Amino acid sequence: MNLLRISSILGLLILLSLPPAKAQESVIDLYYSGSYDQVITHTRESIVSGDTTFNTFYLKALSEVQLGRTEDAIQTLKIATSIFPDDAMVKRMLAGQYYEAGDYSKSWPLYSTMIERDSTDVSSWLKLAEIASFRQKYNEAVEALEQVLLIDPSNLSSLMMLGDILNRLNNSGAVVYYERAYSIYPDNQKVAYALGNWYTHAQRAWETIPICEHILETDSSSIKFCKLMGYAYYKIGDPDPAIQHFDDAISYGDSTAFTFKFKGISHYLSFDFPGAIESLQFALKKDSMDAEVHFFLGTSMANTKEKKEAMHHLDRSLELMNPDPAIVSRIYSEQGNIMRLEMEHEKAYELYRLAWEADTTNPMALYYMASILDNSVHRSEEALVDYQRFLDQLNMKPEVVKRNQQIPSIKTIVEERIVTLKEELFFLDQ
Repeated sequence: MNLLRISSILGLLILLSLPPAKAQESVIDLYYSGSYDQVITHTRESIVSGDTTFNTFYLKALSEVQLGRTEDAIQTLKIATSIFPDDAMVKRMLAGQYYEAGDYSKSWPLYSTMIERDSTDVSSWLKLAEIASFRQKYNEAVEALEQVLLIDPSNLSSLMMLGDILNRLNNSGAVVYYERAYSIYPDNQKVAYALGNWYTHAQRAWETIPICEHILETDSSSIKFCKLMGYAYYKIGDPDPAIQHFDDAISYGDSTAFTFKFKGISHYLSFDFPGAIESLQFALKKDSMDAEVHFFLGTSMANTKEKKEAMHHLDRSLELMNPDPAIVSRIYSEQGNIMRLEMEHEKAYELYRLAWEADTTNPMALYYMASILDNSVHRSEEALVDYQRFLDQLNMKPEVVKRNQQIPSIKTIVEERIVTLKEELFFLDQ
């Protein structure tokens, strides 16, 4: 038997020999000194010996809570409830321990009883809101949180939970609560991030930037806000500062796929293809199933000598995504460009044909098809057919001409080329 064990036994014997009031005072001292195990030992012994005083059960339960022994605390509090059925403190503790144990079917009615007794009980309303949210009973959660705001309009937990719930439901009303919370607590990073993130995903990324700047003034090495700032600049189409802020995040220790992906895409948008390739390859090591990473890596490599690798990544992006026709057409067009540069004219023609079949709202693929037949493989009659198809599509879809500023000049070239080809074919026939 070691000295600590002997000391505990002697302490218990001394405690039990003291008058009840004195013994309870000593247990309280043990609790406040952080000796929770000893408190549990002493109070357990007292209960076994027939002690039914409130403080004995309360201190035992408190110590079990401090040590994270949720199930033990529940058992202690259940016994205490049977002895003190009207005690609100015991019921609140029991409700809290059921909540910690994830036993919401038992914590819910206890918290409901508390707000029936006191409708201004903010803490119980918040717990009911959290339980309702977890159960995906969002209407009940919102009602509980609105009750909190009636009692305390600046309650941070309620404002943030309401924002989070509405955001989860894709309800634009989320921003109302995030903005209210931010107006009251502008230095709270959780609030600032929630609002900035909402703005960014709601196509209002320019409003995210001053929020991030404010936080970074006092916490310049915050990876979370460096990334958000970078992403906001990326979303507003300003890739150079985006790259800088993603670089800052990396310098502070960030190595996530998200950062390297959007840093790489920002390099691509800045026509820095080597920089794009380096970042996107790193992102690909983190997540090899990201279709966007494969796409931008492929299009970046298409601007280098790595044409075979470029084709591989573009093919992979098609395999991984279920894109809309415009994206499929864009990928096939990119691959057609690669094959044309490689002088693989038949392959290029086939890829442009696939691009046209994927998205018939973009007639540029027809122009490239005709151009290959005309200038590369010199099949003039077939080129005439595709040139005419191109013009027919422009006449049928005038909105396409308005959308692409290059088309009017290309249309003029095509019309002139059709006349020339017809003349050449006429003289060949003669």
